[in-house]
Amino acid sequence: MPQRHLSRLALHEGQQLVHLRDGEVVLYKRPESDIWQARFKLFDRKWRRVSTKYANIEYAIRAACEAYDEARFRERLGLPIATRSFASVAKMAVVELKQEIAAGTGKSIYKDYITVIEKYLLPYFATAKLTSIDYEAVQKFEQWRNERMRKTPKASTLLNHAAAFNRVVELAVKRGWLSSNHTIPRLSTKGERSGARPAFNRVEIDFLLTYLVDWVKGGSIGRGNDMRVALRDYIEVLLFTGMRHGTEAMNIQWKHLEWHIDGDSKRYLRIWVSGKTGPRWLISRHQVLTAIERIRQRTPVLAELTLDQVLAQKRDEWLFALPSGDRPYNYVHAFRRLMRAYGLEKDTSGKLNRTLYSLRHTYATFSLVEGGMDIHTLAKQMGTSIQMIEQHYSKLTPTMNAAKLAG
Repeated sequence: MPQRHLSRLALHEGQQLVHLRDGEVVLYKRPESDIWQARFKLFDRKWRRVSTKYANIEYAIRAACEAYDEARFRERLGLPIATRSFASVAKMAVVELKQEIAAGTGKSIYKDYITVIEKYLLPYFATAKLTSIDYEAVQKFEQWRNERMRKTPKASTLLNHAAAFNRVVELAVKRGWLSSNHTIPRLSTKGERSGARPAFNRVEIDFLLTYLVDWVKGGSIGRGNDMRVALRDYIEVLLFTGMRHGTEAMNIQWKHLEWHIDGDSKRYLRIWVSGKTGPRWLISRHQVLTAIERIRQRTPVLAELTLDQVLAQKRDEWLFALPSGDRPYNYVHAFRRLMRAYGLEKDTSGKLNRTLYSLRHTYATFSLVEGGMDIHTLAKQMGTSIQMIEQHYSKLTPTMNAAKLAG
């Protein structure tokens, strides 16, 4: 080793160190490797670590100093010190999403984000650096994605893709791999509007509720049958409350249910839900109690208690869980199979598919037309705006006021 470097060599707890730049840069070796590693401090006084990729000390010193100078330059410009590939951050985003889902804190839409990342973002941006993704790269990705999908995505699909992409970018900013000052073009969210989710009419609902009684008996032994039984209750709770399926419904625990006593000493079951538009209390229709009682009776730790006792104890058990205690991720596919089995998959026009959201729209329709509920009360109950209610259900106004119009 040349004489000019001898004064910078030191032994620290048996480890050979080389101090550079007045001690701001330190070269060292790991016990199992001949390659020199470097660590250095910047203005924030935090250590950064990089590999010089060299065993030769002269080359290692040069590489360490170049890395230090580049890091200081990037720091002055407000750029991230370390750069990462889009793929590496995207994989970390998937891990985070899965962890939140497993912990019960994730939203049901997170599974869609994972699909978008793994099926579209990772394959296309496999080798791209975060800082190299510009407007042209985003445009080319969108063209490639649409060709792969073989259709023009709906606006709702584009929103999911944009949210998944943003999740990756936000993670990179949070970890310091991308400066918040660095602008990455976002994905477009303008697409074809999705068709309205059709509601069920009264005849269809009566038919469905009647035949669900026999349908739950036709499942296979074990989890298959448990899912049918649970789906029946899930359907009735959605239908008689108007709550959103997914995060809003699936995160309900027994402690979120309580009796509401009005001025005439009548009691109503109210449920605390939190989802897309924040938390709120909603009042359930009396018919929901039948489903709630079925759920209590088949939950082993609650079966010997009365409903009043369960509500008074403010218990942490999940409302929508199988007897084993497992929580289904969702009921989307089970509901789709049910609709096909009874010929209810399409609306009366034969064009629009029914989904679990159709139960929410059915609740709104029945509340306005049959129940005579005003739109202000309905908006508060459903956790949406008056404008949204008017936009989707304005066509029902003449029916709601038929008596007045005919009088």
